[in-house]
This record gives sequence, structure tokens and C-alpha cells, in this order.
Amino acid sequence: MEQLTYDPCLLYSPLNGLGIVRLQTDNTLFLADQTFVDTKKTELQKAKFLAKLQEQLTEQNPIKFNRDLITQKDNLIKLTQEH
Repeated sequence: MEQLTYDPCLLYSPLNGLGIVRLQTDNTLFLADQTFVDTKKTELQKAKFLAKLQEQLTEQNPIKFNRDLITQKDNLIKLTQEH
């Protein structure tokens, strides 16, 4: 994985599958194929970093991220901000 020079919290991997990672204070949100997910998990284990359990967004499993709600329906992804 490489760190982009214009955003130190945005990582990508051109060789180990497709993936984009956005880090927050205590959350990480990423869009990835299975190869990238597997590589990320392996790299975290090698570095001996502790990480929260990973959640996968599906129509049946919305995700709460930084007090916002991310949902998926009919192949559309929707972010609803808390008021």
C-alpha cells in the first residue's frame, strides 16, 4: 500500500487488488475488492496492529460511520448525516 502525497490519510494499493482507504480518528472506511481486503488483513497482522472488527455494507447490513448512516439499496449507496 502506498500513501498519497496530497492526503496522508488516504492509502491505495496498485499491485494488491483494488482498494481505497480513508482513515478517521477511530474509524477506517474503505472500498475494495477481496484481494485488497485480504492484503490489508495480512499487513495489519504482520504489523501487529489491533483493529476493530470489519463490517461489510450490504442491503441487510447498514453501517454507522462517524455518527452517519451508510445504506445500500438497489446497488445505490446513500450517506445520511446526523442532524
